[in-house]
Amino acid sequence: MNYDLTIILIPGFTMNSSSMNYYKTKLNTILPHLNIKYIVPKPIKRKISIYNNKVYYSWYDYLTPDNDKEPLINESHLLSSRDKIHKIIDKEIKYYNNDHSKIYLLGVSQGCCVAIDAGITYPHKLGGIIGFKGHVLTRSLYDFSHKQKIWVCHGKSDKTIYYKFAKKTYINLSKINPDIQLLSQENVNHSNPSGIILQMKSLHKWFHK
Repeated sequence: MNYDLTIILIPGFTMNSSSMNYYKTKLNTILPHLNIKYIVPKPIKRKISIYNNKVYYSWYDYLTPDNDKEPLINESHLLSSRDKIHKIIDKEIKYYNNDHSKIYLLGVSQGCCVAIDAGITYPHKLGGIIGFKGHVLTRSLYDFSHKQKIWVCHGKSDKTIYYKFAKKTYINLSKINPDIQLLSQENVNHSNPSGIILQMKSLHKWFHK
């Protein structure tokens, strides 16, 4: 089968691969003219410190429970997750004769953090990075490698990752990566369906620029 592009869908905290079917359906609706290959890497099950070491699907461990500022995380877990995504990209671009513009990263919540991290630390310009209701990790800025085209959204009623905190991280990223578009939404919370109609309309325009 001939594909037009590949989107690597990165699930959020506690989410598994099937959780991303919601976004596959939405993307196929706004991009019906494209034959998209979807890859959904699976986070590993790990003990999470802030939840008394209960085991959840997660890209990294949370050491503090903050939601209005950046939580402390296990950075070795982040680096391992970053390497996993980079290896998927390296393998996938061979299908497109090393055309990195055919590869997109899309992440939700914690998966948004990982998508941005993997994208801006990757040594080549990708097609773009799409982030739903996440933020930028400080470690990602330290390891910044390449400017990317980025679209992100966040709701002002989000109580899982506070809007003011998330917006501040995107402003910090824009200082070294100016091509970033933030869709801010009133009365939108952290759930997947909240604000999705406007999000898809905005994404449609972003894709067709």
